[in-house]
Amino acid sequence: MRQLRHWLIYNWHLKLISLILAVMLWMVVATETSSELGMEVPLEYRNIPAQLEIAGDTTNTVQVRLRGSSNVIRDISAKNVSTTIDLSKMRPGEKIVPLSPQNVQAPFGADVIRVNPSSVRFNLERTLTKTVPVVPTILGQASDGFEIGSVAVNPSRVEVEGPESRISTLASIATVPIRLDRRQTHIEQAVDLDVPDPQIRLRRPAPVAVRVEIRRRGQR
Repeated sequence: MRQLRHWLIYNWHLKLISLILAVMLWMVVATETSSELGMEVPLEYRNIPAQLEIAGDTTNTVQVRLRGSSNVIRDISAKNVSTTIDLSKMRPGEKIVPLSPQNVQAPFGADVIRVNPSSVRFNLERTLTKTVPVVPTILGQASDGFEIGSVAVNPSRVEVEGPESRISTLASIATVPIRLDRRQTHIEQAVDLDVPDPQIRLRRPAPVAVRVEIRRRGQR
C-alpha cells in the first residue's frame, strides 16, 4: 500500500494534467463526425514481367470510397491515394484480377470501404519485334504532261515492336501523305511514319527520306 500511495502522490500534478488531456482527447474523438469521400484515382500495373506487356483496352482509373473523421477526409485528394496491381508472378494470357481495399493505399485514418470496379480484365502478351517494309503514301497528281516515275524510300524497312497479336498481323508501315500538288519536278522530303496502332512502337523513331521522280509523260 505504501508503494501504491507513493506512486499516486509522486508527480501528482503531472499525472493530473495527463489525465485531463486524455479525457479532452477522448471527448474530441468521441464527438468527431464521420465522413465519406469518393474519388477517381489512377490504377497502376506494377512489376510487369520482362518481355511481356498489357494489350488491348485496359482499366486506367477506379472509383475509391473512403471513410474517416471529417478532419482526415477533408484533407485527402487523389494524389494521396493509389491503387495498384502486382503482375510479377503472372504469365501470358487473359486475366481477370479482383480489386479490393487491399489494393488501395490511403492516408492514415482513412478506411477504404469500396473499390469500383471490383475486378479488371486485360491481356498479358509477349512483346515481339519485327522488320516491315515502308510504303510511301502519295496523294494528288503530277502536272499535265508529267507522270510519277520511280519512288525511293530510305530506309526502306524499319523495326517495330509491340504485343504479339498486333505485331503478327502487321505487314507494312505507311508514311504520312506526300502531296504532289501538280508538280513538274522531283520531290525529296523527310516524312514521318504513320503507325496504325498506338500499341505498336518504332524501335528507332525517326523520319524517313522519300524521293519521288516526276518526269515528262512517255519519257524513260
